[in-house]
Amino acid sequence: MNKNNKSTPLAPNTDETSVEARMPDTSNLEPAGASSKENMLEVKADINKNANRNEELIFGKFKTLEDAQKGYKEAERAITRAADLERRLEQYRALSEKYEQDAIARGQGYADRLEMALDHDVKNHELDNYALAAAYTLSPQKRLDILNLINHYRQNGVPDDLARIRRAFSPDVIALAAEDSAIYRASRLQDYENMRQQDRQMRFSRLTEDFQHRYGDWLDSPLKATLLNEALEVSDGKVDLDALKNFVDEVEKAAVRKFQTIQMANNQNAEMQEGLKVPTESNPHHKNKKWLTKEEFYKLTPKQEAEKYDLIVEQVRLEKEGLLPQMLTL
Repeated sequence: MNKNNKSTPLAPNTDETSVEARMPDTSNLEPAGASSKENMLEVKADINKNANRNEELIFGKFKTLEDAQKGYKEAERAITRAADLERRLEQYRALSEKYEQDAIARGQGYADRLEMALDHDVKNHELDNYALAAAYTLSPQKRLDILNLINHYRQNGVPDDLARIRRAFSPDVIALAAEDSAIYRASRLQDYENMRQQDRQMRFSRLTEDFQHRYGDWLDSPLKATLLNEALEVSDGKVDLDALKNFVDEVEKAAVRKFQTIQMANNQNAEMQEGLKVPTESNPHHKNKKWLTKEEFYKLTPKQEAEKYDLIVEQVRLEKEGLLPQMLTL
């Protein structure tokens, strides 16, 4: 060994605390394995608890089958109501558009939009005839001018354009076009009338549904439903249905009162007629009295006759007044 190679001595430990002193105190801690095991058991218990809870719920929401059925029915009703509201909304939109078109048609002198549509349909048919006639009777330049006028009239509906178109043809062509247009109008008239009836029924259906939503089962009576439908038909849907209902209700109440009055009078009359019947033991007015026949009267002893003296006098009086059949006075 090299004598010059001297090893450096270790530096003295300046920390007076020993290694054992620097270690944390674990005397009060449980073993790590035991603590982890208990935590895992708690987690598994929570998982099983939640799993059992989910298994108990039907569809993850309902506790019992009855609750599930009730929820299904409520959802079904909600879907039905939503579909009904959507359908009614579409009806409102369609009717609103038709009302606007009717207003435009009336502003142009027509009764409604369908009459205006029929008139435009017939005029377009007439223009088609003029376009066909131009191809056979007019020169190319004149034909081009007429076709331009026809297109301009279709787009703008200027009456002067139609007059200029007609003047370009001979009277015979104009007469033929007019005759064919009349035939075409007649053939299309029923189609437009059918559309008008469909519109009427749609309006009536909407009015009826609105009425039913306000008054519930009032229309369950076939007589009332028929009356409402007839009122709509006669008035073309312009009847005040609320006023009609109030009127019908008042008539119904008056009829009930009249029936009750008649029934009461009949009952009173029956009671009066009951008083005119032969008083017997079953008659409530004379249930304690037994009237005598002539044979029973002759069989009475003097003592019995004396005891029944008042009864005999009353019976004779009633027989004379016609309130009893003749038994003693016969």
